[in-house]
Amino acid sequence: AGTVREILFQSGTEVAAGAPLVRLDASAEQARLRSLEAHAALARTTYDRDVRLNAQGHVSEARLDTSKSALDSLLAQVEEQKALIAKKTIVAPFAGKLGIRKVNLGEYVAAGTPMVDLQQVDPIYVDFSVPERYLGRIAAGQDVGFTVAAYPDRRFAGTVTALSPHVDPATRGVAMQATVANSDRALRPGMSARMTVG
Repeated sequence: AGTVREILFQSGTEVAAGAPLVRLDASAEQARLRSLEAHAALARTTYDRDVRLNAQGHVSEARLDTSKSALDSLLAQVEEQKALIAKKTIVAPFAGKLGIRKVNLGEYVAAGTPMVDLQQVDPIYVDFSVPERYLGRIAAGQDVGFTVAAYPDRRFAGTVTALSPHVDPATRGVAMQATVANSDRALRPGMSARMTVG
């Protein structure tokens, strides 16, 4: 959760995996990190001094263990705070095409708030089902062809890459997925298609 500080993308553009999309305000978290780092530096100084004094016989093993434990605890808190700050930058989990922006600068967003749609478009996956009576004739690696309403005179081709392990009891159909090259970005997620298998 946080306030949108920067929007680093344009609606409708393509992005690479790991590209930063939105930065949330992390000033409070940064301040806490600086405080933890200062405490960790002091704990390290104390531990180093205790190591030297222990070697000279002036500090007990128990005190050395305590100062080591305090240092380790603070270092772990520093790492935890860095991880929290890293989460304030939302990145594209995979390469694809962005939809329309759903957040604005200065807006407070709760955890889980949708910010923008991201779809992988090349390759694109076609989900379809066939009646169970055809199950014995279809296998992974088989070619499929299909048309879409947006391009009625164009035939697209792909390959069956996954078959569901069960038959849907309501439709008596078997769900399948085909992978289709889409370098020209003609196909879009959500389109309907008329399929031919084999």
